[in-house]
Amino acid sequence: MQKTMTVRSLKSGQNAKVAMLAVLASESIFFLTLVSAYFYLRSGNPSWPVPGASPSHLILPGANTALLLFSALSFYLGERAVRRDRIGQLKIWLTVTLVAGLLFVGGQALEFSRSGMQITDQAFGGVFFTLMGFHAVHVLAGVLILAFLLWQAGLGDFSARRHAAVQVGAWFWYFVTAVWVILFTALYLV
Repeated sequence: MQKTMTVRSLKSGQNAKVAMLAVLASESIFFLTLVSAYFYLRSGNPSWPVPGASPSHLILPGANTALLLFSALSFYLGERAVRRDRIGQLKIWLTVTLVAGLLFVGGQALEFSRSGMQITDQAFGGVFFTLMGFHAVHVLAGVLILAFLLWQAGLGDFSARRHAAVQVGAWFWYFVTAVWVILFTALYLV
């Protein structure tokens, strides 16, 4: 019976990894399409962003970027902890990552309120809020994944040999972080 459970667990872990890779591939296409639309609209407008519609400064988005990069590191440390069968450390790092994710979303909400723009402010307002809004939704999905992983860790569901869910959750979080770095660069730096 134990051998059957182990084979089933391994197959389940592999299925989860394949499913997450499919999700990440489709989400990559989604964000690539949105970023391409942004650059298309930008190329057709000699004064981009539209005067009066520019995000004010880089302090808040820069701090959010640092926070999300830190959260990717904390998730990595949690992944490393579970591979070493240090479940207590996994719980700590998942909690740190979850809190950082919530702080990032709070920072995004503050950025929205301070931007001085509306989603209806010509093309720039629409594309800015669409990109930022969809990313914020993905971060919230990541926070839910983190909460679920933390709950599972509390139940004792993970070990050095059984942690595919942690790995899959980390892939999603790293994806969300990478997308943010691209968005930050495209919307604020380029």
